[in-house]
Parts: sequence; structure tokens; C-alpha cells
Amino acid sequence: MDELRILILAVVQGITEFLPISSSAHLILMPHIFGWRDQGLAFDVAVHFGSMIAVLYHFRDEVFCMLKSWVRSIRGGVKDQYSVLAWWIILGTLPGVVIGFFAQSWI
Repeated sequence: MDELRILILAVVQGITEFLPISSSAHLILMPHIFGWRDQGLAFDVAVHFGSMIAVLYHFRDEVFCMLKSWVRSIRGGVKDQYSVLAWWIILGTLPGVVIGFFAQSWI
């Protein structure tokens, strides 16, 4: 895959990740629009991973506060807004993990 194509797909991923539309669909549609071969799952995972790293970096202070408060709440400390938010994120992630595990072959 050439550098221009990588750049275009990465920019499309970065822009559409935060819109209320599927950034994954754009990674599928772009090759069809330009007549390119599919870039493959590894590339899609890589650009999604890059988006995740960018989001974690941007919210690093909040993520660190949530992690610190979450660990404190496990050890019996006072639950604050950050630990509650961390628990809700964990609980909200569990259904996707369970469904992904059991529906792995179907997906």
C-alpha cells in the first residue's frame, strides 16, 4: 500500500472517528470509491488503535484520575465521581466482551 493511500485512509479514520457515523464503514467505502484493493483487517485495527491512543493521550489526566480512584475504591477507599465513572465504563464494556466471546465465530 502506498503512502498516499495510507495517509488518506488515516485522515478519514481520524476525522470520522468522532462523528456519529461509522468510521469503520468509511474504511470500507473509501477503497470502493477509489477502486482500491481492500487494505485488510490489520490496517483497520492499526488506525483504530491510533485513534484510541490519541483519545487516551488527550484525556490522560481524566483517565489517570479514574484509574487512581478506581484502585482506591477497590482497596476500600472513598468512592468519588471518578471511581464511579470507571466502574460504569467497566460494567458498560462487559456486555460487548461477553457477546464478542460467545459470538466470535459468527462475527
